[in-house]
Amino acid sequence: MRYYDTIITFILRNEKLYILINNPIAIFDSGVGSLSIIQELKKEIPHENLLYLADKTHFPYGNKSPAHLRGIILNTVNYLERYKPKLIIIASNTPSISILDEIRRLVNMPLIGVRPPLKEACRLTKKKHIGIMATKQAIISNELENQIRREVPQKILVTKFDASSIIELIESGTHIYNERRTFNTIIKALGYDVDKEIDVITLSSTHLPFVRPYLNSLLPTVKFIDSAKIVAKEVKKYLSFNRMLKKTGNSKLQILVSDGKRQFEQIIRPMGIREPVEEIFLTF
Repeated sequence: MRYYDTIITFILRNEKLYILINNPIAIFDSGVGSLSIIQELKKEIPHENLLYLADKTHFPYGNKSPAHLRGIILNTVNYLERYKPKLIIIASNTPSISILDEIRRLVNMPLIGVRPPLKEACRLTKKKHIGIMATKQAIISNELENQIRREVPQKILVTKFDASSIIELIESGTHIYNERRTFNTIIKALGYDVDKEIDVITLSSTHLPFVRPYLNSLLPTVKFIDSAKIVAKEVKKYLSFNRMLKKTGNSKLQILVSDGKRQFEQIIRPMGIREPVEEIFLTF
């Protein structure tokens, strides 16, 4: 009898493990920014199923107070739990910087955030002066200042740039159709002659990699780095350590949007995203 109990227990455990392995990884932010993370996830863990929520109802996260943002993120995590994800990626620097640690204490779901890659920027800089492009809320947060104190040596200068106007432009899809306005918006946010003093800038919003060609054209001597590759490797490490990595089979991308489905589709289709989009209605 004990032998058969052992066999049944083994079968049930493996069935649960199989189901868990095939559950999706959920990724969300306030719009198209998650796509920069998804692109790297597809390269690093190509067999994983992905669930992408573009929460356009609450765009932008970057102008919300910490208390307001806390409620949005907590409710979104609770909403996504119905899809039984292996883990959830908060694919936005602003909440990851300011409230991620607090949210982790309030939920049972594993969470991974996106933070400015300051250590990498410090390693790459030759001029000992780096820049951080982020939302206004991220730039003024005490949490970012604390990260700078922890990760940036005193000999390296840091200049912060409010990139909110660029992020709004990307979210509307303007960067795809209007080069002149995109260039002007970037120049206004960064100012002139940035490259005389700064040689590395972190793209500390998941939206910003989508204007990297513009940035490289304007400032060819500056290295622009983002966290997408770092996050993808962190996710793979977490899944491997917890024996949840899906190593074979086809992957699926499920896309949810909380508002403005038609405009959202018009933005993501030129980016090569062909999957259907489902509009959902959030009550928070």
